[in-house]
Amino acid sequence: MATPARRASAQPQPLTVDFEALSYISRLVEAFQAFDSDSDGLVTAPELRGLLASLGLDKSEAEARDMLARADADRDGRLCVVHFLDVMNAGELGLGALGALLQAAVPALESFAGPDELATVLGLMGTASAEDCAEIIACMDGDGDGDGAISVEEFKLMADLL
Repeated sequence: MATPARRASAQPQPLTVDFEALSYISRLVEAFQAFDSDSDGLVTAPELRGLLASLGLDKSEAEARDMLARADADRDGRLCVVHFLDVMNAGELGLGALGALLQAAVPALESFAGPDELATVLGLMGTASAEDCAEIIACMDGDGDGDGAISVEEFKLMADLL
């Protein structure tokens, strides 16, 4: 078994990540959160219709209700972000391995995640270069400020969703 010092000096393996797909999922999550008017993690059919319109997908009220009904697992008339991503076929983008990697990194991160912290954590795991980590953070930097940092809560959410 490698010691921590050995793992730290090991060269990180290149990640195979579709950064466009990661950005797409991040944008879907941001849009979902923007239309979740009461911040309960659920959207109704009217909110879903507005959400879809914001993504350039104009749907009638009936179409939005139908989409929601097909994905509404508990039949409460509301859609959670996980089921919304399913509706948008985000699961087919093949980012599950990245999700597992990010989940493994969550315990090591403290209150703020930037590319340097993420590179340190994932580099110790021998899984990602600093450039990969900067790209991951840039894809998930959803607050629009372009500071190249995300909160741990945002990081955990994306790790859970992938």
